Amino acid sequence: MLNPSENPIGLLAEIGKFASRYSLGSEKGEGSKHFLRIKIPNGILTTQQFRRIAQLAGKYGRGYAEATDRQDIELHWIEADDALSIFAQLEEIGFTTDRCGQGFPGARYGDVRNIMGCTVAGVHQSEVIDASPLVKELDEFFTGNPDFADLPRKFKISISDCPLNCSAPEAYDLSFAAVRHPSGRTGFIVLVGGTTGSSPTIAQPLGVFVEPKDVITVTKAMVEIYRDKGSRQVKAKARFKWLVEEWGTDKLKKAVEEKLGKPLENFRLDSLPLNDGEHVGLNPQRQNGYFYVTIPILGGILSTEKMLEISEIAEKFGSGDLRISPYQNIVIINIPERHVATVMERLEKMGYPMRKSPLRWTTIACTGGLCGKAPESPKKRAIEIVDYLEERLGEKLKDLDLRLCISGCPNGCSRHMLADIGLQGTLLTVDGKPTPGYNVYVARRLDPTAKLGKLVSKAIKSEDVKHEVEKLIINYLKAKGE
Repeated sequence: MLNPSENPIGLLAEIGKFASRYSLGSEKGEGSKHFLRIKIPNGILTTQQFRRIAQLAGKYGRGYAEATDRQDIELHWIEADDALSIFAQLEEIGFTTDRCGQGFPGARYGDVRNIMGCTVAGVHQSEVIDASPLVKELDEFFTGNPDFADLPRKFKISISDCPLNCSAPEAYDLSFAAVRHPSGRTGFIVLVGGTTGSSPTIAQPLGVFVEPKDVITVTKAMVEIYRDKGSRQVKAKARFKWLVEEWGTDKLKKAVEEKLGKPLENFRLDSLPLNDGEHVGLNPQRQNGYFYVTIPILGGILSTEKMLEISEIAEKFGSGDLRISPYQNIVIINIPERHVATVMERLEKMGYPMRKSPLRWTTIACTGGLCGKAPESPKKRAIEIVDYLEERLGEKLKDLDLRLCISGCPNGCSRHMLADIGLQGTLLTVDGKPTPGYNVYVARRLDPTAKLGKLVSKAIKSEDVKHEVEKLIINYLKAKGE
């Protein structure tokens, strides 16, 4: 690293080189002052890149890493003095980071966050279209682009191209969900204004059909509108959802059309495409004779050792290509059929239970124990709950199609308000002492009338929340006649 006393001009130049593409985030839990969120567009990376990130975790982050529900990889316990060295190494392997705008006061310095896509884009048997090239093109356009380095707040984009809509199109500022037009064409509908924070909102349909060739220009127009017209008066009211709420979708559509210089094609669906789960376990690919396997990384918790071993398996028995899923899991693709049994055996030996309940794949938990906003670690609680449910309910969970999402605070980083069962961390008072607990919400499969999570239990002590979840699942299974 450059010594500022020896070469202050060189240090400033080095900092400036990374300023628009890299940043450390601040946190205050478990002794970590800084984290680093590595953007993995569409969750796609090679084993070489994954191995380098593992090595960074080992050298700078106590050998610990986390896969996030937005297809990022986070490192923690990062020292500020190591930042430039880490940024340089990330640049070598082709990745950048979020701007981590929570450290900036006021409504400014927002960026386009990691652009999400289907975990198994290009290999899923039933995908409508492979949208991963669009994600890559958008990422290359926005990354480091000075014209979009000062948005009112962060801006989140999802491009969903599979029947499961695994990248949660209803949850983000701007989403494209792949559909087949009655005319036979394939393209996207557009959803706008979704958020999962303290004022969660389901994204609204813009009422248009967009050809794949127009996704890039529509996205640019939408982000420009937000940059120029989004509120900058109060940070809490600066997200894109508030502009959508103020303008309405008709005015927003007209503004996009003005920027494009042409009308958008009107199109409406009877029901919105919503996130319907994860690509669980082992599945055949569209490429005959090949399979992909989703590894259940409960809570997204990784270590340098695990990452290196996963890389070895993917290189030896696959094509050396990996994916990060919106459910915090890792996917190995392009496994020839003759290697499937060996891969499954290796993963089992690593400690990944490949034949247990789907909850292993569809439970996500935020990093609240490290960020400092949660009263306890949601990840540790998630592991406890799933272990308990599997012990108590056993085979009854075998075909369970439920999403359990645990957020440590109202910011909702784990989409708890959009889950079938959502837990939100809170503090309650027991014997005059503050005690960690959770509010419990249900939606979708447990309550089809609830578009957002409906509060069913409030301020349940942390050690008791597994019992509440168990009751909900038992009632759900009874209602299904199982």
